[in-house]
Amino acid sequence: MILNARDKITKSLLSLLARTPLLYYPYYRKHFPYPSVILIENTNCCNAQCVMCPRDTLTRKRGFMEFGLFEKIMKELSGARRKPVVHLHGFGEPLLDTLLPERIKLAKACGIKHTYIVTNGSLLFAETSRKIIAAGLDSMKISFYGTDVESYHATMRGLDFNVTLQNIKDFLRIRKELKKKTPKLILQYLPQETNGARIDEFQTLWRSLPDKNGGDCLNISTLDNFGGGKSYNIVGEKIVSVCFYPWTALSVLCDGRAVTCCVDYNGVQGVGDLNCQSIEEIWNGPVLSGIRKNFGKLDYSGFPTCLSCDWVRRR
Repeated sequence: MILNARDKITKSLLSLLARTPLLYYPYYRKHFPYPSVILIENTNCCNAQCVMCPRDTLTRKRGFMEFGLFEKIMKELSGARRKPVVHLHGFGEPLLDTLLPERIKLAKACGIKHTYIVTNGSLLFAETSRKIIAAGLDSMKISFYGTDVESYHATMRGLDFNVTLQNIKDFLRIRKELKKKTPKLILQYLPQETNGARIDEFQTLWRSLPDKNGGDCLNISTLDNFGGGKSYNIVGEKIVSVCFYPWTALSVLCDGRAVTCCVDYNGVQGVGDLNCQSIEEIWNGPVLSGIRKNFGKLDYSGFPTCLSCDWVRRR
């Protein structure tokens, strides 16, 4: 499963576990030797100023992950008996990274069965499409938060509706010409005030384009608060849910620091540093072990991003 807490289906399934921790006590007592998903931020730079994104509060240094560090991570994963799904993106636009095709190739060479990116698609030009298809990317989600020029530009500021629309059409054409089924395409829509929440229009816009028989699909997502970076949802006073991240996924920032989850976009909740530690050391080490123990008891004290997260405060 590709872990994406903003997907409605994923949220529904995970909420069953989060709301009834006592029934799943054995699950919260144990975890796999390696994460099921590892999110590797190739860059935290972005070419857009989307209205729902808290980039205006990003304080850490912008940059790209050094290829040597990425190679170190991949070599570690190559030795894992149960290899995780590898996300090659983070709090930025992954297609800004000219080395992305090489990262995908290396991941596949190291035995990673599923590689995945989330992109705004604005830089998915024909040459880039050919490169990531040839590299072996397995899945790609494109955030397309508008149904026409006006709604798209009001939401995904700094991008061009017609350019991105054509990029997606060209990608689908090129993939078909190359007789490839991957990367499978997920086209995502985020209904909100700036785009008029026109779900029917979004579905109509894309109905005839993706190859649904080949695994392409449309996804309708929901707004969240980015751990306090935004305030779209009402945050209840009482914490009622167990966060699944410490048992499931590891997020790595572009400078190599590991954090509690992808919502911690400013990296204030560090759990280790892959520049000097291994994934196994971090994943099975005392910091994350302590976090699992406390989070399993709904104790998020000392973790400001978690305390501001709307996920753990709603059933």
